[in-house]
Amino acid sequence: MRSVFVWASLALSAFAAPNPKTTPWGDWNDWSRECNPHNVKIRRDFDKLPTHERKAFTDAINCLRDQPSGLDQQKYSAAINRFFDYAVVHTNLTSRVHLDGYFLTWHRMFVWLFEKDLQETCGWNGTMPYWNWPGTAGKLESAPIFDGSEYSMSGNGLPNPLPPVYALGPNFSLPRGSGGGCVTTGPFAGMNYTMQVIPSNLLSQGAPLPPTTFVKNESCLTRDLNDAVSTLYLNQTAYEQALAAPDQATFSVLLNGVFGGAALACTPLLTSQSALPLARSSSHHKIRSDLHPEIADQLYGTMTAVNIPPSANVTLESVVPDFGYFKEDPITIGELISTTAGPFCYRYEYPGQCCG
Repeated sequence: MRSVFVWASLALSAFAAPNPKTTPWGDWNDWSRECNPHNVKIRRDFDKLPTHERKAFTDAINCLRDQPSGLDQQKYSAAINRFFDYAVVHTNLTSRVHLDGYFLTWHRMFVWLFEKDLQETCGWNGTMPYWNWPGTAGKLESAPIFDGSEYSMSGNGLPNPLPPVYALGPNFSLPRGSGGGCVTTGPFAGMNYTMQVIPSNLLSQGAPLPPTTFVKNESCLTRDLNDAVSTLYLNQTAYEQALAAPDQATFSVLLNGVFGGAALACTPLLTSQSALPLARSSSHHKIRSDLHPEIADQLYGTMTAVNIPPSANVTLESVVPDFGYFKEDPITIGELISTTAGPFCYRYEYPGQCCG
C-alpha cells in the first residue's frame, strides 16, 4: 500500500475567458450555469507555481495545524489538531475507500473539502495543485516540491541506515530510497505525526484496523525519497499508458500500479501521513475523462477493498462513505463524477490546455 506525504495546491491566477461558444475543453453546452469557463478554477503543477504561491499554500497547511480538533478526544487522541482530523477520517475509512469503486470519487471530494477548509478557515486564496510525477521522476530531491526550501513541501528525511531492500511481500521487493529519517528542512521541518503504523497488508487480507490505531503515538515525520522507484513506475510512459487506458478497469490497474510501491515512502505503512490530501490520482482521472468522454461516467470496482468481503459493484447511484464532520449529509458517486458539476468547479492544467 502506498503511504505518501503529498499535498498539492494551486494559487489564484488570471484566467483568460475563452470564446463563449467553444472552450479548450469542449462545447459551452457541456458546462452548467453555475460552473463555466469564466469562473472555473485551474489546478496546476506545484513545481510550476511562483514561489510566493507555494509558500502561501504551506502557510495555510500550518495554519490548519494550529486549529483545534473537532473530534472526540476520548476516541481519537491522535487527532491533535484540525489538520490531523483529516488523517483520522481518512484512516478510519481505509478499507472502504481504497482499491475499490469508491476510490477516485471519494478522494476527489476529500481533497476538495480540505481545499475549502484551507480557504475558509485559514484565508488561503489558492486552489489545490498536483504533484507532477513524470516531471520529478529520477530527480526528486532537486525538484521544487521536495528540495527542502521554504517554498517546497519540505525535503527528504535524514539518511537512515536501513536495509538496502524493502520487502513488500514474499515475491516482491523494492530498493530503499536515500532518506528514511526525520524531515528537518522546509515548512514542515520538525513536524510530528501521531498514529502508530498499520500493517501494509491490511487491505489485501481484509483485516480490521488495530484497536489502538487512533491512540496518540507521536514520532517525527519521516520521508524516504526514492529515485529508482520513481524512474521505474512514475515515468512519462506510465503516465501516458494510464491516460490511454481503453476502459475503467484497465485504468484502475494502471493507476494503482504495484501494490505497495511508493516513490515517496514515509513509512511503508498506513499512518497519519497517508491521509493527507492527494490530488494527483484525481488529475489523472479528470484528464483521462477529457480524452475519452465516451467512457467518462464508467465505473469499476465493488464496495470493498479488493472485494473482501465480496460486495456489490458500485453504480452512479451508490452513496459514497461519509467524510466525518467535514460533510455528514449523503452524496452519490454520480454527483461527484464531474469536476465541473455537483459541488465542484475546477479543471487541471495539462499540456495542450489553455489557461492563464
